[in-house]
Amino acid sequence: MRERFRHTEYSMPLPMRRPLPFFVWFIPVILAGGWVISPSCSKPEYTIDLSPIGTLVDFELTDQDGKVFSKKSMAGQIWIVDFFFTRCPSICPLLTESMEKVAERWKSEKKVRFLSITVDAEYDQPQILKAFANEHALPQSRWTFLTGSPDAIHTLCEESFLLALGSAMKSNGEISHSSRFVLVDSQGQVRGYFDGLDESEAPRLDQALQTLLLEK
Repeated sequence: MRERFRHTEYSMPLPMRRPLPFFVWFIPVILAGGWVISPSCSKPEYTIDLSPIGTLVDFELTDQDGKVFSKKSMAGQIWIVDFFFTRCPSICPLLTESMEKVAERWKSEKKVRFLSITVDAEYDQPQILKAFANEHALPQSRWTFLTGSPDAIHTLCEESFLLALGSAMKSNGEISHSSRFVLVDSQGQVRGYFDGLDESEAPRLDQALQTLLLEK
């Protein structure tokens, strides 16, 4: 949101002020130059409760390149995870757009990765996921798309990520699933939830990522 500055007229002259030190004038230049604009460069501004909520169970699915992807594949990285499906008629395009914005903000941080798991596994085979990622020009070096056994995905969604998931596609083509982004740390622990459809959640998500990156 842009701030609007009102012009103020003074009825009497302002007192003379001493020139500001050079480093004070230099601060806006630093900001304008983008030296501290990157989310990963700044320290957390406020505290967010990121206490571990649960730990991922072992799983084994298949990525968009037909390769096996498991819990071990996530080790050492921080992940933002969502559930979607490529022929979704409702919220999924918005979730993907929102996730893409996060990926763009954090493109310089190699430790931050993205994971989208289909809830329409029988249709969303690896080649379908690959085509989807290519069509939308998504950064696949940092963003993985998963498919696999519907039962395995259902179990992973509900038991590891603690999100509700519908059992079948409705007549309107919808499959009930959460709009939340799940934050998973480098140890495979769920650390937070963020509404992928709420733009006001973006600063809180960025703050959480900064906090996890500072953890040892």
